[in-house]
Amino acid sequence: MVSIGKVKREFPPPAHFIMEIESYSQLFAKFDDRYQSGVFEAGGYKWRLIFYPNGDKKKNASGHISLYLAIDDANNHRDNNWSIYVNFKFFVQDQNENKYLPIEGLTEVQEAKGVVREFNRMKKEWGCDRLLSLEAFMEPSNGYLVNDCCAFGVEVFVIKSTGCGETLSMVSVEPAESTHTWEIPNFRNLAYAGSQYSESFTVKERKWKIKICPMGDGSEMGRSLALYLILDKEESPQPNRKVYAKFKLRVLDHRRINHSEKQLSHWFTTENSKDSKWGSNEFVPLLDLYDPGCGYLNNDGTLIVHVEFAVVSEVN
Repeated sequence: MVSIGKVKREFPPPAHFIMEIESYSQLFAKFDDRYQSGVFEAGGYKWRLIFYPNGDKKKNASGHISLYLAIDDANNHRDNNWSIYVNFKFFVQDQNENKYLPIEGLTEVQEAKGVVREFNRMKKEWGCDRLLSLEAFMEPSNGYLVNDCCAFGVEVFVIKSTGCGETLSMVSVEPAESTHTWEIPNFRNLAYAGSQYSESFTVKERKWKIKICPMGDGSEMGRSLALYLILDKEESPQPNRKVYAKFKLRVLDHRRINHSEKQLSHWFTTENSKDSKWGSNEFVPLLDLYDPGCGYLNNDGTLIVHVEFAVVSEVN
């Protein structure tokens, strides 16, 4: 069932075509068939409105107004198998309030922003057999027919494929390129030197760094070693594009007895400093780190940090 939308458009009027009819009573009396509007363009194609003031008799629509959108024969199509998908919506003017009302219910499946139909060589017209009953159309309080004048409009949006898209993959990292080791000599001397960064290294065509805070970070300052993986600032994903990684960070026990390890995952970005790094500010208690019995510092004071990637996202 066709209904008149409750949302009235004050401005702008229908975007692509408005058909204004003056002396409607004469048209109604003389036309027992259809009126075909002039050509208008929308979405790179030529179109017409097909208007039946007394209803489309072939569709048993007497007592109604019928309105259709038709693709014009002047369009040049590449072959006979052409097909065009279009989102369109009809409007009727409420002249009492000078507003355009969308006409809903053009198909059994209603869509809030119009109806999508396929135009092709075999089907060049789509629309509504019973757009409005003549009784409702001629009712003065509705404002559709005022001083023997009326107006209908249409918006036509052609759906064109741009060919753009992407494939997101979670890729397992091969063992040969999954690990990076950072040896930090004389680590005791860095206690008050501030944050330290490894050189950049590449995993799955992305550049990464490791950040270490010898005296801790944030709430754990002075209590625990902080360790983070960073997506290098030289790496530039598209704006708002993030890179996922599942990985392990380790501080190695040179005795190979009790490595300190955390398994982590994160969506990294260079756009936001908060999301450019991920790790822990409670990696190893400083008391354990400097305890010779725990084995984190070898005899010459070297600390060894290790990262192992399991999964990294790829977008193609």
